[in-house]
Amino acid sequence: MTDPPLRCAFCERQLHPDDLFCSRCGRPTPANADPDATVLMESAGEDAGPLGAHGEATIRDDQPPAPTAASSFKARFQHLLGGEFQLLNLLGEGGFARVYKALDRRLDRIVALKVIHPDLVGEELYVDSFRKEGVALAKLRHPGIVPIYDIRERGGLIYYVMPFVEGSTIEQRMAQGRIPPYETKRILSELADVLAAAHRGHMVHLDIKPDNVFLEGDLQKVLLVDFGIAMAVKRLVPDAADGPIAGTPSYMSPEQAQGLPEIDHRSDIYSMGALGYCMLAGRPPFRGADARAILRKHIEEPPVPLRDVNPSVPKEFADVIMKCLEKNPWDRFASAKQVEGALEAVTFHATRDTTSPAAPSTGVHATVVVFLAAVALLIGLVVGQLIG
Repeated sequence: MTDPPLRCAFCERQLHPDDLFCSRCGRPTPANADPDATVLMESAGEDAGPLGAHGEATIRDDQPPAPTAASSFKARFQHLLGGEFQLLNLLGEGGFARVYKALDRRLDRIVALKVIHPDLVGEELYVDSFRKEGVALAKLRHPGIVPIYDIRERGGLIYYVMPFVEGSTIEQRMAQGRIPPYETKRILSELADVLAAAHRGHMVHLDIKPDNVFLEGDLQKVLLVDFGIAMAVKRLVPDAADGPIAGTPSYMSPEQAQGLPEIDHRSDIYSMGALGYCMLAGRPPFRGADARAILRKHIEEPPVPLRDVNPSVPKEFADVIMKCLEKNPWDRFASAKQVEGALEAVTFHATRDTTSPAAPSTGVHATVVVFLAAVALLIGLVVGQLIG
């Protein structure tokens, strides 16, 4: 009589005898063990290699509480990676994926591994969308888009191997306060160039927000990350609308907020305008008690003029931002390249902008200028007489 197949005690998935973790739910094995017991991974010592390469699963009932779901998934992911990569720490997590910092042991370099979220493992729609995102990004060539070294699938997990970049997000940068207009202009100009490249590759990002714009290194070069929604992976915004809404409420275009099926690159232009508004004003163009309230404002209400919130923004710069935020896509810029051109035309003057609502009277300033000019003329006449 043959032994019954091994199955996970949590989700009943059939297991291979050598599996240390269930490929469906990520729970530790051996199968059919006491689900309340804690699993500790014990290796042969410091030189034993990454977790799972030489480790042995030992069941102990007298140990502290079980590790969190995130740490269990990390251990499972490390097991599948074997000795090629060593996971170091979690860099970030979204609705569709987690990104880990890792050591590439073969090439002795630090990389980033973006792996599909554990809640979506086994969901073919999401797995296929994640795969398509990687293939599409691998074809794009632009310094503002993080390249993909490889796409791999092991044990039911799909992940990308990407370069690791040092820097911070716009969200982290704004924690220090408003971003000055001249710096905001530079960031938005670079972002518009990145979007123009993505749009030429028939990719609409649909989730431009402070967390997805990265400033790399000392030069603060702009990188646009997380194209997950561009591949039609839908994230539901609770109580936002009757149907599925993809994106982040504070930065959604009106057409996104309505869940319209036909959304094109002009939605990204609106979101870029919302991001620019936030960088200059210190807050998004619309705020509300919940997602539904924010989305309704995107659809129905005009934003407060940017210069009413921050008078230091030059008028021509504020005009670019406000045009990006037009409700009707046809009233916005026709392309990201047009936005870039409009931003490049913005100039910053050394003197105060007299069209600003807060500009003071210039009477005293004009008097001083006339006086200094008279003094300069008198000095010129004296010097001329001496030379003559």
